Amino acid sequence: GYCRSLQMKEQHEEAIAQAVSLLEGRFKEVKADLTAEMERAAEELRFERAAELRDRIQAIELLGMRQKVVAGSLADTDVTGFFRGTAKRCFVVLHYMEGELAAKDMDLLETPMEEDEEVLSSLVREYYVGRTRLPRQILLPCELPDQVPLTRMLSEQVGRRVELVTPQRGAKMDLIRLANQNAAEEVARATTREERQNKLLEALARMLGMEEPPRRMESYDISNQGASDIVASMVVYSGTRPLKSAYRRFRIKDLAGHPDDYASMQEVLRRRLQRAADGDEKFLPLPDVFLIDGGTTHAAAALAVAKEFGVEVPIFGMVKDDRHRTRALVTPEGREIGIVNSQAVFSLIGQIQEETHRFAITYHHESHQKSALRSELEDVPGVGPKRREALRKHFGSMRAIREADVETLSAVVPRAAAEAVYRHFHQEQGEPD
Repeated sequence: GYCRSLQMKEQHEEAIAQAVSLLEGRFKEVKADLTAEMERAAEELRFERAAELRDRIQAIELLGMRQKVVAGSLADTDVTGFFRGTAKRCFVVLHYMEGELAAKDMDLLETPMEEDEEVLSSLVREYYVGRTRLPRQILLPCELPDQVPLTRMLSEQVGRRVELVTPQRGAKMDLIRLANQNAAEEVARATTREERQNKLLEALARMLGMEEPPRRMESYDISNQGASDIVASMVVYSGTRPLKSAYRRFRIKDLAGHPDDYASMQEVLRRRLQRAADGDEKFLPLPDVFLIDGGTTHAAAALAVAKEFGVEVPIFGMVKDDRHRTRALVTPEGREIGIVNSQAVFSLIGQIQEETHRFAITYHHESHQKSALRSELEDVPGVGPKRREALRKHFGSMRAIREADVETLSAVVPRAAAEAVYRHFHQEQGEPD
């Protein structure tokens, strides 16, 4: 150990400083220092030390070359990892920008009965569909059964090519191993995380003036593209984790004329509470708190509906800042509750709001896509609702169906129906039968 003498301590501190420089990418600086030390050792006839330094310099040069290759290939890349434990599984996404790890997301869930490929496909789709920004490259730990249509759908979602790649060797495969290791470590830490989650919920309860920590939270958001195309999402959190089996979607039915977010929110909450009053187990139990995307007016609109049903669940609006991040919670009476001073609470509420918005946008996208596919395929003879749904799931978009040849279509629907679909689009474009 370096504590044996002053000289050993100085050597140790120098080595630590060089290691930090390497981790920060300052290869030239470290190489220059070691080269000067190697030359001094050679002049003093300490050839063994000089040879040791020479080998170290060569190793650093190789590391620097590899770092440049990795940085170039990971200019804008997500690396996904997956681990299945005995009772839990974990999905991890590492975000790389210019070759450096910029952020990490993860989802810890109960271990399912399905195969890993099917589970991973579902997790990747849930994570990326509906996002306005996607990386240019997504590295996967294994091939997905729907990788081709998913690649096409994500590319169309952002208007440029998004690659889904399953590396087999090299630096990219090393990153997959790193992501998988991250997922395994998260599963191992799951039990200790429960204690931290309990403290976070206790802190949130104190901020909201609640006697007990909220164990179940429901969040609502409205998404619209005109008065005739309004949808809403209901996202449920069990503690600090999303309970996706309890998510619900709503299509607004009662509005006519221009869109009205407040009336839409009231319709959704009224339908949700009525289902609970009717004893529908899918809408039970009631949450410990309602979180509404919006400010005081949105929260007040929700409170009016809760009073209709005699429900006394606390209601708070989630207020965004100029960068569309949740900056505070607000009561129906207009009292604002700051959350930015508690990083853990701030992150949790921001995550809930983003997840609620993502779920609403995803429903909007799927609803619009289904409507477009249905309207364009309704006139094709031999293509009924089941076959339209099969085409939608396989190809993901109208454009992909339009560009497919008969053989590709025949893999999804009977050949006669495939030929009918092909003729429908290509005759309309003036092509010969």
